[in-house]
Amino acid sequence: MSEAEERLVTRMKELAPQRGYSWVERLPEEELARAEALLGFPLPPLLRRVYLEVGEGAFGLSPLYEERSNGLEMPLVDSYLELRSDQEGDAHGERRWPENLLIMYDWGCNIYSCLDCAHPEYRVLRNDNNRDSDAYALEAPSLQQWLQALLDDTLHFDWDTAEKITL
Repeated sequence: MSEAEERLVTRMKELAPQRGYSWVERLPEEELARAEALLGFPLPPLLRRVYLEVGEGAFGLSPLYEERSNGLEMPLVDSYLELRSDQEGDAHGERRWPENLLIMYDWGCNIYSCLDCAHPEYRVLRNDNNRDSDAYALEAPSLQQWLQALLDDTLHFDWDTAEKITL
């Protein structure tokens, strides 16, 4: 873990109670291992630390499973498995939800921040289903930068000027 990531996790721990996230629970390692087994790939180390040390659902990050969702967030594991299995893909001319792409933040109105777990920097992409369900735009070049901007309230996004990403 880099020094910058260490500072970020420490800051999240300090800010969580101040911002009203005292209700969130830290997850045991077994829960994360179960989630990774269901997903079929590992979660990024920084996201694992947030779930283990800060808490599930802190700062609006998606809970792992539907039963812990309050109906406002997309559950990380359940939504991924459902999106990957609900679409038949190329047989009907539809694209399947991309592999290793997790919805980690729900902005409402069918707009999501998605974590690209296939990318070495774990970039964050915006998926705006009101514009195009198969279109993605770069929201942040890394999970660390996205979390930092979220904490600092400097996460500004403009679909029209953002770099579009093809998956």
